[in-house]
Amino acid sequence: MATADDLIVDIDKIWECISFCDKYNKPKKLQQNVFEIRNNLLEQVKMRLGNWQNAFVVGTYPLKMERQRLSDKLGAELIFIDTDKYSCLERAKSDEWKEFIKEWWETYQK
Repeated sequence: MATADDLIVDIDKIWECISFCDKYNKPKKLQQNVFEIRNNLLEQVKMRLGNWQNAFVVGTYPLKMERQRLSDKLGAELIFIDTDKYSCLERAKSDEWKEFIKEWWETYQK
C-alpha cells in the first residue's frame, strides 16, 4: 500500500537502522533510543510534520484499547493485517519469537 512518498513508522526497522543488527537482534542498551525515535516519529505524524502523503504506523498492539488510543491520538484509520497464528509461527526465525507470537495471540483483543 505504501509508496516512496509515505512515512513508515516501524519499530523493527528503527532497531535495524540504528544498530545494523538483523530484525531479530535488538540490543537492550539501545531500547531507550529506539522508543524515543519512534515516539518522535509518532509526534510528527500527529502534527502532520513534513511533506509525506500518508503515514503508516506498523506495530503489534494486541490490546484493543491501545490500538484505539493511538488511532485517536493520530487521527488514523486502523488497518489489521489478517494473518493467522499458524502462519505467524511458521515465519518465526527462533523459538524466542515463537513464544512472543504465542503470547501475542493469548493477549490479542478484537
